[in-house]
Amino acid sequence: SGCPGYDGESGEFSAEKHRAHIFGAHVGDYMKTLQEEDEDAYKKQFGKYIKEGVTADSLEPMYKKIHNSIRSDPEAKNKPTREVKSKRFNRAKMSKAQREDRVKQKKAAYLKSLQE
Repeated sequence: SGCPGYDGESGEFSAEKHRAHIFGAHVGDYMKTLQEEDEDAYKKQFGKYIKEGVTADSLEPMYKKIHNSIRSDPEAKNKPTREVKSKRFNRAKMSKAQREDRVKQKKAAYLKSLQE
């Protein structure tokens, strides 16, 4: 089943395991094991956490603070829209006159290459 703490075979639910997942204990455990086993992988995986000063032990207090702030003001906040310049990987469409002019230039270049 998709719910952490619930065992589908026995039909039992572990509230403590569910609570641990909600407060990110599984992420904290993973952070600790990765930090001990492979420092480079830890820095790659949790680079933003390190930059923000989030440690494995500070995850639960951080989640509690977040949950309290959501409870105090559950209204969703709209982020300011960013101006994004889209990248074009294909050429912009040409008008008929531009296409005809392009063909004329190619013909002229080809004829010039034949004369040489």
